[in-house]
Amino acid sequence: MPLQTRISQQSGGVRRPACGPAPAWTCRAAVAAVALLAALASGIAATAGQQPRQTHPNVVIILVDDMGYGDPGCFNPESRISTPNIDGLAVAGMKFLDAHAPGPLCHLSRYGLLTGRYPFRTDVTRWPTEPVIEDGQETLATLAKRAGYHTAIVGKWHLGFKERGYDQPLHGGPVDHGFETFFGMRASTDIPPYFYIRGDRAVEVPTDSVEDEFSPDWSPIQGRRRLGGKIAPGMQLDQTLPRFTDEAIAVIREHGKSGRQGPLLLYLAYPAPHTPWLPSAEHRGQSDAGLYGDFAEMVDSEIGRVTSELKDSGIWDDTLIVFASDNGPCWSEKDVQRFGHDSAGGLRGMKGDAWEAGHRMPFIVSWPRVVEPGSSTEQTVCFTDLLATFASIVGEKLDDQIAVDSYNLLPVLLGFHPDERPIRPPVVTQAGSAPEMFAIRGGKWKLITGLGSGGFSKPKRIAQDSDGPSGQLYDLDADLREERNLYAERPGVVERAVEALNLTRAQPTPRTSLIPGAVDASGLDRKVMCGYQAWFNTPDDGSALGWKHWARRAGDRFGPGNATVDLWPDVSELDADERFATGFTLADGTPAEVYSSVHPKTVLRHFGWMQEHGIDGVFLQRFANGLNEGPVLENKNSALRSVRGAALATGRVYAVMYDLSGLRAGETQRVYRDWERLSEEERLTSDSQYLSHNGKPLVAVWGIGFHDGGKPRDYSLEECRTLVSRLKQSGCAVMLGVPTGWRTLSRDSVKDAALHEIILMADVVSPWTPGRYRDRNGVREHARNWWQPDVEWCEKHEVDYLPVVFPGFSWHNLTGAKLAEIPREGGRFLWSQFVAAKKAGASMAYVAMFDEVDEGTAIFKCTNNPPVGEGVDFLTYEGLPTDHYLWLTGEAGRMFRDEQPASARLPVRER
Repeated sequence: MPLQTRISQQSGGVRRPACGPAPAWTCRAAVAAVALLAALASGIAATAGQQPRQTHPNVVIILVDDMGYGDPGCFNPESRISTPNIDGLAVAGMKFLDAHAPGPLCHLSRYGLLTGRYPFRTDVTRWPTEPVIEDGQETLATLAKRAGYHTAIVGKWHLGFKERGYDQPLHGGPVDHGFETFFGMRASTDIPPYFYIRGDRAVEVPTDSVEDEFSPDWSPIQGRRRLGGKIAPGMQLDQTLPRFTDEAIAVIREHGKSGRQGPLLLYLAYPAPHTPWLPSAEHRGQSDAGLYGDFAEMVDSEIGRVTSELKDSGIWDDTLIVFASDNGPCWSEKDVQRFGHDSAGGLRGMKGDAWEAGHRMPFIVSWPRVVEPGSSTEQTVCFTDLLATFASIVGEKLDDQIAVDSYNLLPVLLGFHPDERPIRPPVVTQAGSAPEMFAIRGGKWKLITGLGSGGFSKPKRIAQDSDGPSGQLYDLDADLREERNLYAERPGVVERAVEALNLTRAQPTPRTSLIPGAVDASGLDRKVMCGYQAWFNTPDDGSALGWKHWARRAGDRFGPGNATVDLWPDVSELDADERFATGFTLADGTPAEVYSSVHPKTVLRHFGWMQEHGIDGVFLQRFANGLNEGPVLENKNSALRSVRGAALATGRVYAVMYDLSGLRAGETQRVYRDWERLSEEERLTSDSQYLSHNGKPLVAVWGIGFHDGGKPRDYSLEECRTLVSRLKQSGCAVMLGVPTGWRTLSRDSVKDAALHEIILMADVVSPWTPGRYRDRNGVREHARNWWQPDVEWCEKHEVDYLPVVFPGFSWHNLTGAKLAEIPREGGRFLWSQFVAAKKAGASMAYVAMFDEVDEGTAIFKCTNNPPVGEGVDFLTYEGLPTDHYLWLTGEAGRMFRDEQPASARLPVRER
């Protein structure tokens, strides 16, 4: 476990409307047709059975200034400020109840949001005359441009320009860091000079002057506070807020009119309700929180204008909206008593502070049909996480040296992240007015490395007593107000927190290390992979494919006399929306139920079983004869989207395996066209969990060189050679699924030496074995006659070798053959293959299959109580636990990683 996760293993979980019990790692809400997982990596927002509308969502980030955690009503029911538009975003999306700004001041927060780096990693103090963001540094906007976005910013920048005179170009600003357009201001509306900027030029040079202005009934940092200085002629600061809204609306409209190919990223950075508080006449006197409350209500009204435009323009359903404030409010205990309004929402402190109110912010994400409406999460997150999250949405891979403090929140947004596991390392914040003071927050514990607020609250610093604590430690579960300092009482927690803080400052935690047991996707060696068919459908799953792969006649009733499967899946853990009744009956008289592979929750559940039992991942089967347009292709794409999301959420790896079975001569080219689309348009290989081998993304092609029923397949070896060559030229590693007799050009193989030439082009060769031996004696003979000489040939020719194993075989209901034609023997048959392959020199294995109940080769959970009735015959797991073969496959993985010996004795399972 990384040191940074040791402070606490506690974390909040997603809160959502109740839908009945389910395992902690599942998406428990029955969000209609969450094709959602399209968003996870391919970025396609579409419901099951529908054609995708647009690649990647539009993204609108609305950052307000100095609004407290307790101002929006959706975060504080006792707020005396009306915020119906912000509340509406919460109703439409997800509230983050424990989200933190990267720093408790304006420029600190904005730097972290745009770069994915904590602001203490650079010199933010240079902003008044120099850019804070370095040349060439990755930002949200540069990443978005690579993904085909039109990028725009409106509002407050506050990250510096190369200021060489305001009649000169202002270099180093937004248009030099990925934004195509910019209209806004250099800083706050109380920091001179005051003028608008378009692109990198002042709209008008600030040549006029204004005097200081303060409000006598407020503190010096509140009210109409404005510092004197230069201002552009005719500029009215009280019109800044509506002007920025007008500009944002113009960006949205122009994007729609221009016919641009690609989505929009709009960063709208309002300079309010930061001082000066300048509510319009319409809002003056309307709140119950004085001038500040009036101005905050005006901010909410302007946000409503923007969201209304998104709806009126017809792009709301394709738009991800992020709302947040940049830091805490300028609001004291005296103000709470005066107005009865707590802008901090029960938190201690205010803007600038290391205490919670300085940096715990209202944070909302709305994304129609993707993020569940009305949900919330207590995961501890940071604004820096937006960059990695966005990268995951658009399929851009981030090196661990880029945006080093950014972690992917998408599994939380989609409801797929386990409640009990933090999504990121502890959040680190530097105090705003005492830069030597840091705070680190992980789970319930919060450490502050000094005494006092470190910010705007008094006292900013407190000297340490000779025998007193030198810092602050709070248990926020029991003491959210940070009133009881446990620093002296819990020295062990302090020590671990300081260790984690020092490690974060010196060396951030790599993103790839955050999921416990996450599988390294850099190579196939020492892995046990499974085939994943994902080809089961039901009439009610939206695919329009009927009972595909459950029944011989998919359009007829799935019941006695019309079945293809010999094993019956265990659906006892599935939610009601994942189960589909059949015409079969269980022993208790109730209808027998099955699942659909098109349901993302079920795919996620399958991957959760893999994670639980230590199975490395899957080769997703993608049959090439179904790659034409239509419901079959969309069904395959839905399965792929679900697998992409589930792999990310569970830390499993995956790769695509094209099966050429059924192709006619000349049709292999459709494989390359499909792969080109997946890799280039949908950026499949950019996924962090997409499997690579020999430093390149791995794609498998199954069905090369087979001699079926006494004759070769329709597609020729020359076509296969061309396909492999094109895949290799595209930068892939290639794995080939070949016959058992490939090496000797015998048995099930074509007798053509051209097969060897094609195999020598590949990176991995994987001979097919199901049905080639029928018991443990046959396994030993096969290993001696085939696997061992195969391994020797591959070592000589520098091709990696992936043997195929299977748990048993039966296709009684499909063909009328004997039930349990190749018996499982309680797992002994499968285990003997793992051991034999390992002893033959193989360093990896492929299990056929994870979910194929058709031929009785599945290893996932199958029931011991299948349907009954006259003429109804199904296998069971011989009374063994339904996860027995999952566990056994996980044990094989340990053996291939040399964590246990290759013993012929079946492992003993501890309970």
